[in-house]
Amino acid sequence: MYETLLDTFKEFEQDDSLSVVTVRGDGEHFSAGVDVGPVPEWGEAKPKTIRDQYEITHKTLRAIESLGVPVIAAIDGYCLGGALELAISCDIRVAHTDAQLGLPEANMGFSMDQGGPQKLPGIIGEGMTKYLVMTGNLIDGRRAYEIGLVQEVAESEKAFNETVRRLEENLADQPTYVMDSAKRQIHGVRPPNLDEEMERAIHHAILAYKEEETQQHVEDFLN
Repeated sequence: MYETLLDTFKEFEQDDSLSVVTVRGDGEHFSAGVDVGPVPEWGEAKPKTIRDQYEITHKTLRAIESLGVPVIAAIDGYCLGGALELAISCDIRVAHTDAQLGLPEANMGFSMDQGGPQKLPGIIGEGMTKYLVMTGNLIDGRRAYEIGLVQEVAESEKAFNETVRRLEENLADQPTYVMDSAKRQIHGVRPPNLDEEMERAIHHAILAYKEEETQQHVEDFLN
């Protein structure tokens, strides 16, 4: 899926007619997160094998962030773990009030590796970032709006779709060169070591996969 997204956003980058992109799930959920099925194999895999796969996900997130037009994440149902980190890479997030957002990696013994701990403090503050990362607790769309994690929220499915469509139309009406420069300016004030820390996160994730407790959590979950 990450490879498909990467190829798609590379195509988007070459499309001069494009004015806005919306990322959303096909069905009732945005995404329940990365499949943990391969984790038992990763416990025995060489670190380079795992790192190479994670570098693809990082390239995908960078492609989303660097696209020269606005990218919306339309979040309903579950948006968990890596899926939320993907949504964080989008420019603006819209959520259904009943959506469930969270970073449950800690509950499984995982170390986050796709930018959540690095990017969230600039969006929702350090304290709330620690709360989500350390507890693994889920929050609904309304709470996500209150803390600034999402920028618009809607109570019904109809209102949710209308909110997304209205935002798409608003952004599509803006000059694309202004949208591109706005993204560059806003991203320009991020911590200068952001990419370095995301690379370090891959190594933390690899170490976590090797832990016996992590493997036990995953085995229990899969069973």
